[in-house]
Amino acid sequence: MYTNTPTDYDLYGNKITTNDQFLINADNVYSTWYPVIFPYTDASNCNLTFSATTCQFVYSVVATPTNNLSFVYNCIDSQGNNVIGFYTSNQKCDFQLIDERIVSNYSTQDNFLIDFNGDGTGVYGIADNFIFFYQLSPTIDLFIWSNTLGISPRGMHIGINQDYTVVAGYCQISTAVANECAFLIRLNTSFSCPNITNKFNIATARTYSWSDPRVIRLITSSRSYTSKSVMSVSICWKTKQVLIGVQSLNTVFLYSLNNTYDLIGSRDNGVGYMGYGKSVSWLDINGRKAVILANTYTYTTFDWISSSIHIYDIESDGFSDSTQPIYIYPNSLQPLQQYMAPSIIRIACSPSGNLGMLNLLGGGVGILRAPPNEYPNTNTSGWATTSVPCYSGTSRDYDGIELCSPYSSSSMNCSDDIYCPYGAVGQVSYSEFESIEQDQDYPEPPESTVFDDLLMQNMFSLNPTSIHCLVVSPITWVLFFMIFGLTISIGIILSEVCCPRYHSIRDKIKRIFRKMDLIGEGEMWIGGLTSSAIIVLVIFAYHFSNGYLHQYPIERVTTNSTFACDVTLRNAKFSTTAQKRWDPARSTKESQTVFDLLNAQAFTLNIDLIQTAFNCQDNFYVLRDIGYKTVRLPINNCQLNKNKTIMTLAVALPVHEISVKLVLNGLKTVGAVRIGVSGPSAQADNERFTAMELNFASTFVSSSFDEVLAETTTFPITLTKIVNQTDPLSSNGLSTFSAIFSSSFNVNSDMLFTNETRYTFIYRTATNITVTITEDNFYVSNLQQPIARQTEVIFHNLLFTIVVLEVFGLVYLVVKLFLIPVCQSMSTRLQKNSPTNKADIESHNDSNAVVVEKKVVQ
Repeated sequence: MYTNTPTDYDLYGNKITTNDQFLINADNVYSTWYPVIFPYTDASNCNLTFSATTCQFVYSVVATPTNNLSFVYNCIDSQGNNVIGFYTSNQKCDFQLIDERIVSNYSTQDNFLIDFNGDGTGVYGIADNFIFFYQLSPTIDLFIWSNTLGISPRGMHIGINQDYTVVAGYCQISTAVANECAFLIRLNTSFSCPNITNKFNIATARTYSWSDPRVIRLITSSRSYTSKSVMSVSICWKTKQVLIGVQSLNTVFLYSLNNTYDLIGSRDNGVGYMGYGKSVSWLDINGRKAVILANTYTYTTFDWISSSIHIYDIESDGFSDSTQPIYIYPNSLQPLQQYMAPSIIRIACSPSGNLGMLNLLGGGVGILRAPPNEYPNTNTSGWATTSVPCYSGTSRDYDGIELCSPYSSSSMNCSDDIYCPYGAVGQVSYSEFESIEQDQDYPEPPESTVFDDLLMQNMFSLNPTSIHCLVVSPITWVLFFMIFGLTISIGIILSEVCCPRYHSIRDKIKRIFRKMDLIGEGEMWIGGLTSSAIIVLVIFAYHFSNGYLHQYPIERVTTNSTFACDVTLRNAKFSTTAQKRWDPARSTKESQTVFDLLNAQAFTLNIDLIQTAFNCQDNFYVLRDIGYKTVRLPINNCQLNKNKTIMTLAVALPVHEISVKLVLNGLKTVGAVRIGVSGPSAQADNERFTAMELNFASTFVSSSFDEVLAETTTFPITLTKIVNQTDPLSSNGLSTFSAIFSSSFNVNSDMLFTNETRYTFIYRTATNITVTITEDNFYVSNLQQPIARQTEVIFHNLLFTIVVLEVFGLVYLVVKLFLIPVCQSMSTRLQKNSPTNKADIESHNDSNAVVVEKKVVQ
């Protein structure tokens, strides 16, 4: 039964309409129409009161499809009559009532729908009791017939044709039961009553499970109007497809006009709710994309939960329960217009793709199509949108109301060393955002920590494959001097053989070598030559020991150990232990000062957002939870780097152990992220205690170019104190201490990134990056000590000198007392047994016999 409730904008019809010239909505509270002229400017808004009409409550308003400033309305007057009227304007905001008349003497109709025919020459209307054609051209006339079609209408659309319409509603199948139905109806203009051509099987098109409340739905009377019973119809004559939205079933059906009995597709928006398909429309006359009002109401009480507008690419994706929208309004980039209530109750589309929508409070807003590479800006107080450029990393190559789509990785044509994920804003090399690692590894202790072993090893080592080792090896120079001495010895011996007489130069050289003889104490001149090799070896030992002594501590050694074959040789040994932290208030430890420096070090959280369209003017902030309270932390620095592909943020942290969250509002994506902490160095007690500069960062990049940073990510960082103690080189010195924080990220990499497509990015409302910093209960203690101190080096060098002299002296004694006598004895025996020696003896004996004989004769 008709109820005059002006505040209910969802009652009895669609109170908003649009074409390519203007948008208009009816407001029964203020008895006013609100036309909005396109393109939208500050002067586009108009007010047109009902005063020229007899309307008490406007049901519906429809704009002419011929894109001029004309519209038709149907309403109820104060007498309860069904009224139809026509307005037009020849210029902006100058609408004139051309005609208004009562639709015969029928009683007030609850279900009363109207729509223009395709050429704009007239309007068809259908109600429970009658059907009419309101002719507007060439003359104004009204033709009325009784409704004998057997349908109580809830939705109607004619589209760009004059011959057919589709009407959806309820059909009474028995005295106590009605169900959903729809008909394709032949229009006969003014000549005869429209008649049914085909039927759409809505009631039986889908089956529901036994637990679904829609199975036991019961409609007793087809004519009883309720808000739940609203339906919507939209026809595209280019594709000959029709959308039928039945919000009580939470379903939209897609049919072909060539086969009204079989579904092309349908989409059920879930069990336990209703509202999906409350209003449907093709986006434009091409019929590629469908616009659906996706409201959500509770099924039993019809309480509103949410409203959104979905656009589906029917041509590319088809239409089924799994089909995902390519556009959703509102979204994080396109919020609701500033004066618009969140509950949307009707939508309407113009032939070229403008979208009008009406909210529960009667506000009508137009989202106007934007040119390529622009999108409609809804964050405005105006009643229609204006266009703004696509943000970085997105584009659109056609007119439309949809958002610009992020670039795909394949469209960027990037080389292998360039990072180009989904939504990339430019080209940036991987080398521009590498991780920053601080070398905090303490050296491994050397294999030998005994100076005697190191001295002996380096005095007698020789590596012929290394030129450096050959040059610095003592053996090389000892051999050189021994060869040189051997050469001189051979020369002296040859001189004695060839010139056995006195030779002043040779004798002088022998005297010099005898004075150099450290082994035989001047007995043999050849001992002097051998002693020169000993002197060389000892000098090298002293040179090695002096250089090795000063290879400590390692942090002050800046050059290689050129005095040894092993250039990494250091006079240091190391030990590492893990120890539990103590209470600094009660500590008397020598190292407490360096712990105090670490605890006082100021931390700065550094976040690099890589390949992101976010910029420093966007709405983002950093939050910190303190108990039950949340506070904002200031962002100290924000800058764009590397051709605006990286946004760098720096946040000063008030404490070391903290949890902060960076909130980046909007649907812009982040390809990769680098997170790190930095802090300045500090010193105390004349640099005896040093807190080293902190600067580390870790980069997180997905292996897939189709993935971006997930909407919510957490990066836990654990810090461990590393304290390095360096003992003094001299026994009366003081130990020095240095310390730094070591970091580790305990990140689940599988949860960091998500696959993003044209169907998913529209759902993103914000990117939240949480960084949690905690400190380990243990710290690492590194101890560095010298292997050899100065007194030890001096003692071992003197010992080495004595040992070398004694060894060579022992060799000399062995040669003098054993080898030389043996060699002389063997030489004598060999001379006696030789044939030459025997002949000499016989000749000597013969000469002796002759002498004896001569003596006898005499």
